[in-house]
Amino acid sequence: MKLNFFKMQAQGNDYLFFDFLHENVPQIDFPKLARKICNRHFGVGADGIVLISKASENDASMKIYNADGSQAEMCGSALRCTIAYLHLLSEKKSFSIQTKAGQRVGWVISNEESPIVKADFGLPKLISKNLIRIEKFEGLAVSIGNPHFVTFADNLDSDIAEKFGPEIEINEFFPERTNIEFVKIISSNEIEIKVWERGTGETLACGTGACAAVFAGIHQKLLENSVDVIFPGGTLKVEFNGENIFLIGKVDFVFSGVYEF
Repeated sequence: MKLNFFKMQAQGNDYLFFDFLHENVPQIDFPKLARKICNRHFGVGADGIVLISKASENDASMKIYNADGSQAEMCGSALRCTIAYLHLLSEKKSFSIQTKAGQRVGWVISNEESPIVKADFGLPKLISKNLIRIEKFEGLAVSIGNPHFVTFADNLDSDIAEKFGPEIEINEFFPERTNIEFVKIISSNEIEIKVWERGTGETLACGTGACAAVFAGIHQKLLENSVDVIFPGGTLKVEFNGENIFLIGKVDFVFSGVYEF
């Protein structure tokens, strides 16, 4: 079966998108497809795949599969890329997207060569009100529609995510596994993050991870309500108004193609 796809990236967090807005989603093994096509040596290469399809009460529905074939509730990078793509198809600038984590809304706020997209992730939730200890790290468990473990460190060794991420991901505190953010505070409105994503591994950025880290920092009175978040793949801005947390940053179209599965 031949499948049309296009690739987009947000701060190096890259996904392969399949547009089913005008057709039924085919009955194929999408977890298997994700494992094959996301392989960076034997496939196209990506952190995951995203299925964009019709939604009765929203502009579109978004379903995400990680590179290991597992399904994700939410992905900030994929959401912003989806919004930029929908903007290309219409004159609209604001969109509502149905996800496994519920409805999310976003806006294209600058229509340059690399569109700038702002997305609303609602009010984050503390999975645990108190700090928890996993391995040698102490941190907060936060949900942005998907689970995160946020830990603050004085230094971010180059291999910190690869070295400690796999064990923390499968810790028994998180029955559905978790994403992990290792965070260094530069100032009250600037942080640096290395991330280990559940089902994918170390990535160059993570949108919901940025939101989780900033929310955890605000909760611990370490950060202000507007923070620049530096990832290896680029910088995002996160804003929190006390009720909703917003993610702002550029996205890019990379290429399109056809994959035979």
